[in-house]
Amino acid sequence: MAVAELVSLEEYLRTSYRPDCDYVDGELRERNVGELSHGRLQLRIGTWMYSREARWRIKVVTEVRLQIRSRRFRIPDLMVLSSDAPCEEVVHTPPLLCIEILSKDDRMTEIMERVEDYFQMGVPTCWIIDPVRRHGWVATPEHLSRATVEVLRAGEIEMPLAEVFE
Repeated sequence: MAVAELVSLEEYLRTSYRPDCDYVDGELRERNVGELSHGRLQLRIGTWMYSREARWRIKVVTEVRLQIRSRRFRIPDLMVLSSDAPCEEVVHTPPLLCIEILSKDDRMTEIMERVEDYFQMGVPTCWIIDPVRRHGWVATPEHLSRATVEVLRAGEIEMPLAEVFE
């Protein structure tokens, strides 16, 4: 999964990668994307969230660079920002929620490293969703739990998994 290519921060920020890569302490890291189940679920969650933006006073974005610290950038599958968050092309303000959708080659240790990065910058909640097994987990800095009632929660935001799974 990881690409052992070292690049400068300036090069990373001015380069468009297809698909975009995380940047971890000078190293480009590929993200597992491109599977139908992943892409469809990402679209469905984004659409579901988008239709509720006004109600929850949020902005939902897909695959936008998130600066964790000076030399660490991650690209969550989806981010939920407060509607009053500053408009940043590269997000520096902690989102309300980061959502990671598993791909078949993802390892939980790598996903948890990403989630720990989100917590480090102040993200209060992360969702991890498996499109194949149709499960979801809610992660907070103190706890990781599988959604037992199949509803993922983050503050006021509640998403029944059945509504986004095809």
